[in-house]
Amino acid sequence: MDFTYLNQPLQVGRLTLKNRTLMTAMHTLYTENGLPTPRFNEFYWRRAEGGTGLVVVGACRFDGKGAVKSTMDLTTDKNIAPWRTFTAGMRERGCPVAVQLYHAGRYMREAAVPDGKGAIAPSAVFTPFTREIARAMTVEEIQAVIDAWAQGARRAREAGFDAVEISGSAGYLISQFLSPLTNRREDEYGGSFENRCRFPLAVIAAVRKAVGDDYTVLLRYGAHTLVPGAGGSDECRDFAVLAARAGIDLLDVTG
Repeated sequence: MDFTYLNQPLQVGRLTLKNRTLMTAMHTLYTENGLPTPRFNEFYWRRAEGGTGLVVVGACRFDGKGAVKSTMDLTTDKNIAPWRTFTAGMRERGCPVAVQLYHAGRYMREAAVPDGKGAIAPSAVFTPFTREIARAMTVEEIQAVIDAWAQGARRAREAGFDAVEISGSAGYLISQFLSPLTNRREDEYGGSFENRCRFPLAVIAAVRKAVGDDYTVLLRYGAHTLVPGAGGSDECRDFAVLAARAGIDLLDVTG
């Protein structure tokens, strides 16, 4: 097969990638108190020098309930400036960089949530991963997470990141709202496919509004739930179309 097209440029929103390779986000444990260290910088700067078209870093927390303390941190404006050295170094090496804004939802263990109120989820459903039952979110908490996601995106742009990626795969919070197995709500956020899409689409819309139309927004997204009864590939396909219409520039596709 001919893969020479992978070396061709790709336009993603307002961002031009020099080729079609992407380094996906992974948790390196190289941050300190959620901020970049020389080891973190060097790790990604070396990857930028290798010629990757786009690097996505993360996971990055944007509120106090969605990620453990060892992740990147954009929960407050005071963390904007410390990230600018890292993003400037990526630009100097000719490689755009995105940051993945992440919320684990029910995959957070109760003891890891700083406010002492436990993990949150669409519904109170037992989680085999944590062997706990996260607390069902109130409508007010749903809106608070949407708002926090948007503020995290704003901070990312101000910190010099070229794009933001919304984490919407791997069974994390957005996936939990989309799946009828984990979303058993009886309000406007649960039940029908349309209702289960309401929270994810609200996150996308809020992020888009926060960063503006001239900024690139990605969605890390599964092409299949891989779990019987969780919606399957048809619902994954249908939501991908809705996400693109809502303002997503690129789908970073996984299982």
